[in-house]
Amino acid sequence: MERLRVAVIGTGFIGPVHAEAVRRNPGLAELTAIAGSSEEAAGEAAARLNVPFYSGDYRDVIAREDVDLVHICTPNYLHYPMAKDCLENGKHVLCEKPLAMTSAEARDLLRLAEAKNLKAAVNYNLRYYPMIQEIKSRNSKSPDGRIFALQGSYLQDWLLHETDYSWRMESKLSGKTRAVADIGTHWMDLAQYVTGLKIEKVLAQFGRMFETRRKSAGGRDHTFDRGGEKKPSDYTSYPVDTEDHAQILLSFEGGVLGNLTVSQVSAGYKNFMEYRQMGRDVSYSWNSEAPNRIKIGHRDQANEILMKDPGLLHSRAASMSAYPGGHQEGYGDTLKFILRDFYSDVLGRSVEGGASDYPTLQDGLAEMLLCEAIIKSAETGEWMEVGV
Repeated sequence: MERLRVAVIGTGFIGPVHAEAVRRNPGLAELTAIAGSSEEAAGEAAARLNVPFYSGDYRDVIAREDVDLVHICTPNYLHYPMAKDCLENGKHVLCEKPLAMTSAEARDLLRLAEAKNLKAAVNYNLRYYPMIQEIKSRNSKSPDGRIFALQGSYLQDWLLHETDYSWRMESKLSGKTRAVADIGTHWMDLAQYVTGLKIEKVLAQFGRMFETRRKSAGGRDHTFDRGGEKKPSDYTSYPVDTEDHAQILLSFEGGVLGNLTVSQVSAGYKNFMEYRQMGRDVSYSWNSEAPNRIKIGHRDQANEILMKDPGLLHSRAASMSAYPGGHQEGYGDTLKFILRDFYSDVLGRSVEGGASDYPTLQDGLAEMLLCEAIIKSAETGEWMEVGV
């Protein structure tokens, strides 16, 4: 097979982002089909993205012979049944996170993919910022035991107001945890990936700004959008049973301590993830709003600011720097490179910059187990061990 024939299920915020990333890997894949929640939504997306086949029923897409691999970019509650259908139809899968609604569902997908000898990945794409890869490469070349603490946050403000609405607000669609599953898992995946250390225990507290919120009468999802000015009569009230923000203490293997703040109600923070790593001799700091630089901290010499420049980076990080130094890499580029790694593995090709280490279904299961431990800790106020 020279190129993979790829379909995308989902036409909301993230589906078109995936479609663009598919086309940025022309030597590995072509986009052949798209499915949406309705025939109209799918048709509009197909016209806008110039996709030859579309349908309002995802089953039409996965039944096609000209589809080898499917991207699942839908609300959380649909991830498991859609991924299962794809695998049962012999399609490789890339699924948005979280992988499923429960760890039991995630285990089922893992077993099915192994039984069918199919490849599957979960979109923890933030691993693929080149400067995150640089920290990982530096860690792998340092003596064991040098890291003693990890600190970080993932902050947004798009749900700050009582009238902000998304399907993510409804636990029947998104799951028992919202902010943690939606954005906190990105940070936890990144921290474990960069250090090679697994999170063993968690202690969590959840908070909500509003016990009841209001959504537009039509139920339109205004994700990351003010949605226009409305009158009070244009809204209906609904109860909220998931967290707007969370504080989590993390116990990593080897005695490494961690803490994480997650929030979707932090005014002025649009999409800010920060990773700070403390070691015996050096610290590293990185954030997603200035993703092309890392601060390297020292005690007995001047601190350093390392800017993204392929000529100054380790080979794996350099392979994810598509542009010369001074030319910025961004969020869309992380999608391009996770697809490069995943598609190359499916096709049996070597990966530039070293072995492919994209997030697999095993990583998706690990994050589900983490979320379940965090939920239980928030409910009981006690430390909880993370399942295996």
